[in-house]
Amino acid sequence: MNFLSICQRLRQEAGLSGTGPASVLGQVGEMKRIVDWASSGYEDIQNLHATWCFLRTDFSFSTIANTQDYTPTAVALTDFSEWIKNDIRIYSSAADESQLEYHPWDVFRQAFLYGAQRTQTGRPSVVTVKPNNALALWALPDGVYTVNGEYYKSAQVMAANADTPVIPTKYQMIIVWKALMHYGAYAGAEEKYAHGSNEYKKLLSMLEYEQLEDFTYGEPLA
Repeated sequence: MNFLSICQRLRQEAGLSGTGPASVLGQVGEMKRIVDWASSGYEDIQNLHATWCFLRTDFSFSTIANTQDYTPTAVALTDFSEWIKNDIRIYSSAADESQLEYHPWDVFRQAFLYGAQRTQTGRPSVVTVKPNNALALWALPDGVYTVNGEYYKSAQVMAANADTPVIPTKYQMIIVWKALMHYGAYAGAEEKYAHGSNEYKKLLSMLEYEQLEDFTYGEPLA
């Protein structure tokens, strides 16, 4: 499904007359609300868990000599939400790739940002995440190395007709059902809200089972 087809299916499930929207762009009135509910429903689902597998992706960047900190912005991650800390690697060539040892920020600061340790250079062997979400390396790189790993993306936004959700295809109707709940709440349509909620819960349980590595049940859903 793409953004437009999701909106069209939402209009159909809401029982609204017509065949629209013809586009997600430039809408007003009721069709604008349809588009907004679909967009909000999609973001609601993504924000339900920060660690959805469908939001997990790779990163790679090159170090700069004597530069310790690398913010998401500095390494061109425009959709960053959270580093996956337990498997960040470094290499100068593929043959010498190794895993960086992760230390929590307070431990890292006490151990490596103290006295002569502050300025020690070499091949980095330790990494932390600072309060500003920068990756900090120790020792300070003495040259160019490649650092790679994975991170979780922030909630993605659909804005154009052909934009497609990052949610796996077989679960994408969950967006329609969540959006139908928004419609039902707005319109006071209890039957539509209840139908959307029931279908949403069914798909959510399956999506969580497949797309959360350490699946746990959350709070009861309205």
